[in-house]
Amino acid sequence: MAEQDQEQRTEEATPRRRDEARDRGQVALSTELVAATGLASGVGVLAVGGTRLIGDIAVEVQNGAGSLATLGTEDWSVRQTAQILDASISGVGYSLALVVVPTILIGALTSYAQVGFRISPKAIELDPNKLDPINGAQRLLSLRGLVRTALAAAKIALIVGSASAVAWAHVDVITRAGTNELGPLLAVFGLVVMRTVGAALAAILALAVLDVLFQRYQLARDLRMTKQEIKEEHRLTEGDPHVKARIRAVQREFAQRRMLADVPKATVVVTNPTHYAVALRYERADGSGRRVAPVVVAKGVDHLAQHIKELARSAGVALHEDVPLARTLYARVKVGQEIPEELYAAVAAVLATVFRRDGTRLEAVT
Repeated sequence: MAEQDQEQRTEEATPRRRDEARDRGQVALSTELVAATGLASGVGVLAVGGTRLIGDIAVEVQNGAGSLATLGTEDWSVRQTAQILDASISGVGYSLALVVVPTILIGALTSYAQVGFRISPKAIELDPNKLDPINGAQRLLSLRGLVRTALAAAKIALIVGSASAVAWAHVDVITRAGTNELGPLLAVFGLVVMRTVGAALAAILALAVLDVLFQRYQLARDLRMTKQEIKEEHRLTEGDPHVKARIRAVQREFAQRRMLADVPKATVVVTNPTHYAVALRYERADGSGRRVAPVVVAKGVDHLAQHIKELARSAGVALHEDVPLARTLYARVKVGQEIPEELYAAVAAVLATVFRRDGTRLEAVT
């Protein structure tokens, strides 16, 4: 059943699916790369500053031996023991920190470079399924578990193989150095050790890169979705099309009601006898005394146009028939907008007619 379900997951994960997985702590983090870079940085720091660390350790060993000689066989008090330990740790601590701190920082930066920084409380929640021995056995026998086991075996084999190969290649050098004094002999052994470590690190880093690629592949595979899941997520994200259509219809209905409520406040309704009706309101001046242009307060076609005309008649708003102007106003001006300047003359003529009919003088439309 699991294989059949996986076969149905043919679609790449959506950004929302990836974010949810990240919240659960499900990310493509290669611990092999973190360990490899930490080990490499530690070896690098030791190669550069190992001499100082060894020197500090030698000094502390010498001082400790001197303290032992001074105290002799006397019984040590707790204070004397604490002083010796404190002096030893203080002497070696700084040099040791120069090795440990960069190693920790490099490991942290490697983790950050892979998955970034994000606090995921869900990742540390207690999950009873993780304590289920059956699920644990399935995880061990899964592709991810088998790959990790193979990587661990490969690391051991490569480290042993690299060390053996380098040591075998330097058998003659080591044999000849055996007749030398201690200093040159230690230098040869140090060279062989560094080359061995370098070969092992190169192999470990190569395996870590492969693990990074595998972790990304495995995560993408685990997060794949079925076509139905894609549709369901789209519906949840974008909303049900039927619900959205209903919302738009309700919004249009409310907007239409507000528009029709403004018809009685109009100055004139410009009409096409049967198809178009555009209601205009013209205020002689605004609160500052500035003359303003006429504003379209309502417009409609067919049945809505007839409704606008009926409301206008009921409210005593003048109706003026002008087919070209009605069509132009309907097409070019939205509800709530002022008419454009190129229509000032035509609208002014309509308003003049209406005001003459009512016995009111028309001020200039500006």
